[in-house]
Amino acid sequence: MNLILMTMLIFSLSSSFLISNAYAYIDPGSGSLILQMILGALVGVGIAMKVYWFKIKEKFSGLKK
Repeated sequence: MNLILMTMLIFSLSSSFLISNAYAYIDPGSGSLILQMILGALVGVGIAMKVYWFKIKEKFSGLKK
């Protein structure tokens, strides 16, 4: 049973290196979606920092209440 699984794993990993080029492009809709995801992640990190600002400040400054 393990031999079959290992053979399937090796075959599936090796087949990914044999795929030819797709010659695809990113259209403007995909580009704007990627930009929105990046901006959303940055805003999310900013809001998380705002919510946990005192804990972050306490950790780096070493001061305790």
